Amino acid sequence: MTKSILFTRRLALVWLALGLLAGLAFSAAYAGIGTARADGHASGFENVVVGNSGSIDLQPGNRSSKTTTWIYGSGFVPGTDVSLLVVDGNGVISDITSAASVFPLVANDNGAFATKWKLGRFTRKGVGGEGMISLWAVDQSFNNLASAPVAFCNLNNRKEGADVPAFCAS
Repeated sequence: MTKSILFTRRLALVWLALGLLAGLAFSAAYAGIGTARADGHASGFENVVVGNSGSIDLQPGNRSSKTTTWIYGSGFVPGTDVSLLVVDGNGVISDITSAASVFPLVANDNGAFATKWKLGRFTRKGVGGEGMISLWAVDQSFNNLASAPVAFCNLNNRKEGADVPAFCAS
């Protein structure tokens, strides 16, 4: 009885392993694995920073606040229209882009932007108050590109002896 060399177990496992490696190489080549590329709206390096420390001094209960803070972004694909979203005290997602000093907000040739946000209604009772929120930078399809934490803190008008939340302590 003669054995066929093409059908031994060892050779079958070698052929199987080679086929799997070839399939993996083929899928990696067509899926772009291991390559960094922008798909038109995201670079993968987007970053957003709020103010100098990420905390904003506010006076809760005011009808409208004139308090402002700077929002900086970098790493965006140049020319990307960016919208800024936050959640208010009622859980409503608000687009604050039109309340910013630069509108429309578009990443410059270096992929960066800077705008000043006037808090406005975010100090009204029931709308804003001390707490931690997230600020999201999204594209026009509402794909989240970057986020930043924001601490709303009543730093200057706190009642005598009132506890300062840990996220507001400096």
